[in-house]
Amino acid sequence: ARPRSGAGAGGVNGDPNLRARLERLASNAGDPPERGLDRVAARRHRRLRRRRGAVVTAAALAVLLGAVSLVMDGGPDDDQVAVSPARRPTRAAAQLPETVEVRCTPTGIDIPVASVRPQQNGLNVRVINTLVTPVEVRVVKEAVWTGRQSFAAGVVGTMVQPVPPGSIQIGCFGGGVADSNTVELVDVHSYYQKPELACPSEDEAIEITDLGGAEPDRAMSTTARKGIASQDLEVEGLAFGARRGYPNQRLSDPTDDPMVQVSRDGDTVAFVHLRRTDNHRDAKWRAVAIEGCQSFLSAATTTKTTAAST
Repeated sequence: ARPRSGAGAGGVNGDPNLRARLERLASNAGDPPERGLDRVAARRHRRLRRRRGAVVTAAALAVLLGAVSLVMDGGPDDDQVAVSPARRPTRAAAQLPETVEVRCTPTGIDIPVASVRPQQNGLNVRVINTLVTPVEVRVVKEAVWTGRQSFAAGVVGTMVQPVPPGSIQIGCFGGGVADSNTVELVDVHSYYQKPELACPSEDEAIEITDLGGAEPDRAMSTTARKGIASQDLEVEGLAFGARRGYPNQRLSDPTDDPMVQVSRDGDTVAFVHLRRTDNHRDAKWRAVAIEGCQSFLSAATTTKTTAAST
C-alpha cells in the first residue's frame, strides 16, 4: 500500500517542498535560518519565560515604589494612630508627642496636633500665653475630670493633668477669649490604671459627707488623716498619698476635685475629697467627704447611727 500524502506517514519529512516553506517562515519570524523549524518550540518557551519575568519585576517595583512613597511622605499621619487590640502600640502611635503645646492668642486657641501621649505623671501641657491679660487653661473630660491653671500675660509655662485617656477638651479662657479644641490622649504605654476601691466582693462603697469636725491643714495628706480621725476611725497603718491613676501622679496637680487616696496593706480603702477654705492659693485644705468601703467605714457609720438614734 502506498502512504498518503500530507501529515500522514510521510508528514513534513516526506515532503521536501513543505519543509522548505516552513523553514523560510521560521527564518522570517526571527530564528536563525540554519536552525529553522527545530527552534520554533524553544523560541516560544523563551517568550513565555520573558513574560513571567516581566510580571515578577512589575510586582517587585510596585512594592518598592510603595515603600519609597511612605518615606517621601514621612510615614503615616500622626493624627490617625491608635493602639492595636493587643495593646501593643503601633510605630506611629509610639512617635506621638509626649507634650501638647497650647497657644492662647487674641483670636483663640491654637493646638498644632490632634493626638498626644501621656507621660508617667499624666498629660503634660506647655502653655504659651500671647495675651496681654492672664488666661486660665482648662482640661476637661466630661463627667470624669476637670483641671485648671492660670498663666500670667505673655508667659510660657507648663501644667500636668492626670486626666484619663480618651477625647479631652483643652481651652483658653480670659482676656475676651473663650475657646477650646479636642485632643485625643492615647495611652501608648498603658500608664493609666483607673483608681478604684479594693472592697471585698460582699462589701460596697459608701460616702460620708458630714465632716464638720475635721480640722483644716496646709498639707493635703495631713488634712485627709484628720478627716479620717474625725470619724473615730483608726489611722494607724494607713498610708495617705496621691490618687494613683498614673504611676507618678502628684497631690499638687490642679483639679476641681482634689482628693487623697487612703491605703491599707497596699489596698485602697478610701478617698478623702478636699477643698480650699477660701479662693486664696495658699489657703488651708479641709476635708469635705470620705468615699470608702463600708467595711472600712463601718465604725464611723455605726457611731453616726447610734448618735442619731439617741
